[in-house]
Amino acid sequence: MDIAESCAKQNFLCVESCLIALARAQGIESPLIPRIATGFGAGCGRRGELCGALSGAVMGLGLKFGRDKVDPKAGWRPYWYATELLERFRAIHGSLRCNDLLGFDVSAPDSQDRYSAAHCWETRCTPIIVATTGLAYDILMEDQRG
Repeated sequence: MDIAESCAKQNFLCVESCLIALARAQGIESPLIPRIATGFGAGCGRRGELCGALSGAVMGLGLKFGRDKVDPKAGWRPYWYATELLERFRAIHGSLRCNDLLGFDVSAPDSQDRYSAAHCWETRCTPIIVATTGLAYDILMEDQRG
């Protein structure tokens, strides 16, 4: 969680911060991280949909639990880890959507001003980044399917 918070303080996006932290926790370094995550920031392309921290955490979990081949006989949902993370996040925060978590539409023309005036990065986003990374890390440690 310290890595996620440090990344956020360096102005990496929510999604990038979570992915970087979870990748490093697994000993994974790649020039593709955080690049593959960037477009998912602020609810995917600043549209306020799925929280960027969640998107990054799902990608971070996918580094361990994701599949690289199709096995129709596997008998389990290959995305179970995402479902588990989303359920835990919703139980804590009540919503999965960036707009709901912030309380306004981040795609609106005045959203950047509102976001800055309310100090959302410091008071809302960074704590969510840290908490979401923690939730994902717990899943990494609890389950050894990957």
